[in-house]
Amino acid sequence: MMSAVTRSLPGLWKRVKTCRMAAGIFLWEQKNVRLCHSACVKQLPSSSTKVFRSNLLLQPQSWSTPSHRRLWGWLNTIFNRVDESRIKDVGPDRACAEWLLRCGALVKWRNMESWTKDYNSLPVSGGRLLKVEEIDATDSAIMHIGFPHFKGCKHIRRIVFHKASYLDDAGLEQLPLLKDSLEELQISSCGNVTEEGLRHLKQLKNLTYLLIYDLPEIKDKDAMCKELEEALPNCAVVFPYASAKDDPNLREKA
Repeated sequence: MMSAVTRSLPGLWKRVKTCRMAAGIFLWEQKNVRLCHSACVKQLPSSSTKVFRSNLLLQPQSWSTPSHRRLWGWLNTIFNRVDESRIKDVGPDRACAEWLLRCGALVKWRNMESWTKDYNSLPVSGGRLLKVEEIDATDSAIMHIGFPHFKGCKHIRRIVFHKASYLDDAGLEQLPLLKDSLEELQISSCGNVTEEGLRHLKQLKNLTYLLIYDLPEIKDKDAMCKELEEALPNCAVVFPYASAKDDPNLREKA
């Protein structure tokens, strides 16, 4: 596998070896890749972190050939994989934060103002005392197979899913894991989300604000909005336009 990747993507192997992030060290041995977690890892320079985020967490549309898309989908599957032993060792919030960060999302801890943006800024010790409160999954590579990380996280009150290319109905089906804490939710520019996925949000009875837009698979926006409003009477459901191109202000920001 290593030689095949090296031939098809010159320089990739060199980047992978230099990007020894805290999520683990990728060992390419013949046809296997093994993800090894470590609580204490070598500090990376910021340039290496940028290389990792820009080259390993690429969205599938960034590649023109099916083989490239399969490769990155396969790598992202590894990044999303749940490690039960890791959760047991460091606790659900720390393990959840590690998953989110290695997939390109940002995390804000409870009672902290700043966002944690990369794996290297995670605390080496005392992780069980930190609780995830907000998540910004913009442009992240999170997949539904990683959503079990939310189990046991009791303080997550706000999540933004924007341009999360791998987010799908199977992921939204697991969001009720956060039904006791989640208050604000945004789902936008996620092309794999359908009406069936949004219907799972009806179980989030503590939601007070729901923003959804630019979801091309939603065929009847008004009907979907009404359905959610009826199921969530205490939630402000905002579905202002069918697609991002319909809003000139959003288009200018893009």
